[in-house]
Amino acid sequence: MTLENRFNLIDEPWIPVIDKGRLSLRQIFSEAGNRGLGGNPLQKIVMTKLLLAIAQSACTPEDDEVLEAIETSDLAKKCLAYLEKWHDRFWLYGEKPFLQMPAIHGLIARRKRKDLDAATNKAGERNAEASAQPKSLGMGFYPDMPAENNTILTQYQVPKILSDADKALFVASLMNFALGGKRTEKNLDTLTDGYAGKTGSAKAAPSIGNFIGYLHSILVGETIIDTLLLNLLSHERIKENAYWTSGLGTAPWEEMPKGEACPIAMRLKSSYMATLVSLSRFVLLEGVGIYYVEGLQYPSHKEGWREPSMAVNAQGATPKIKWIDPNKRPWRELVSLLAFMSAGGGQGYDSQFIRYGLVRFRSRYKRIGIWSGGLKVSTNAGDQSVKQDDDFVESLIFLDCAVLGELWYHQLQVEMDALDQLSKTVWAATNGFFKAQNMTDASLAGQASTLFWELCERSFQDLVDACAAPYDTKKIRSVFAQSAIKAYDTFCPKESARQIDAWAKNRPNLINYLNPEHKKS
Repeated sequence: MTLENRFNLIDEPWIPVIDKGRLSLRQIFSEAGNRGLGGNPLQKIVMTKLLLAIAQSACTPEDDEVLEAIETSDLAKKCLAYLEKWHDRFWLYGEKPFLQMPAIHGLIARRKRKDLDAATNKAGERNAEASAQPKSLGMGFYPDMPAENNTILTQYQVPKILSDADKALFVASLMNFALGGKRTEKNLDTLTDGYAGKTGSAKAAPSIGNFIGYLHSILVGETIIDTLLLNLLSHERIKENAYWTSGLGTAPWEEMPKGEACPIAMRLKSSYMATLVSLSRFVLLEGVGIYYVEGLQYPSHKEGWREPSMAVNAQGATPKIKWIDPNKRPWRELVSLLAFMSAGGGQGYDSQFIRYGLVRFRSRYKRIGIWSGGLKVSTNAGDQSVKQDDDFVESLIFLDCAVLGELWYHQLQVEMDALDQLSKTVWAATNGFFKAQNMTDASLAGQASTLFWELCERSFQDLVDACAAPYDTKKIRSVFAQSAIKAYDTFCPKESARQIDAWAKNRPNLINYLNPEHKKS
């Protein structure tokens, strides 16, 4: 049977873009004014990875010298030529559906026959028929399937029929960010004979990690093409990474694996391409649903997995990683992400996209942004889900390239250390306020500190800009001091006489923060 090719991702709009809604791949590379990707934070990093996979396939220079000479217009033209060459591999439906495995049909049919043969009554036959049907895609927000026993609390949790554009975005999200758990198809044969790596609970995709979610960071330019150029890697840089033994690798749509451990799969797993499109799930869209099977398995960061968007400190016996934390917004990690600017920066966290890109291009661009974000998840016995205080997180900070350097970085460190101390002052003052009234609820002090950081976020970009010589940070410190007082006053009322007395005694004294010279004297 010949399957009809439908919904080509090169021609059809499906990618969320700021100010423009949905655009096709061709529009992404042909329209120079596309400012940035839209969608939730995870979809932004997913689409950045996918577009980078296209860009790397179309134009990977031999070394950084060649890379630095590439113009964005040249990169866009090469990507358009690449898409034209591989146009027939970007159909969402057809004989070779994009990032999907039609062979799943055979596995499902085989399991159905076994279940029907084993059925002893009508109920067993109905179960066999039902299990052979594709699963609901759920809401499409997260790279995960809804559990069969989901409790529906709001209208946002009600499964809906996704458009083809949403399905394409969902499939792309599953490849590197699928949540670990038991929602994959059960009791299926493997596509690779003798493969015994699968268990009842599918392993988390490599870019989400098997714990709470990696923090990902990329450089951002004025347009999407600028962003791709800033994060493009040369063959020279790829070869420096010992964990990418297969080099750049081949994009999966050019050469899809035949199974979990076939030669194509093994080459993909050890290549840089796997950090962009990993195929951690084998899927197949069918009707309004999807067949969802565990795909290629990858190691964790402790076992050697590395992505240029991850921030890793590999100095110790066990590598340390920056994780997603909704209570600590990513902009607060800026000092760690830029540790290479310090003389002793080799001992800190390293994000290769940030380090490579800023070293190569800061003389070419006036301002370069650092975007950090992702999705925090909860993990219980290998099963990941989004619940309680889990959430999407993102931050975007722009750097003035003309002032970047060790002096600017040192001043940023000083200011961030001062903000950390200010946060502790707010916590201690709030805690003291309640202790003075024989009330012991440290959680309120923590909430006051959290509110302080939320208020600081509004002015953090001004602080980054103020760290340039001649380091005039008095005005911005005044703003942060007001945020500290507001956080304290919000949680420490002064209505009764007793409250007024406790409020006055514990109100934060910020003279050392506002006048650092006073502290030195």
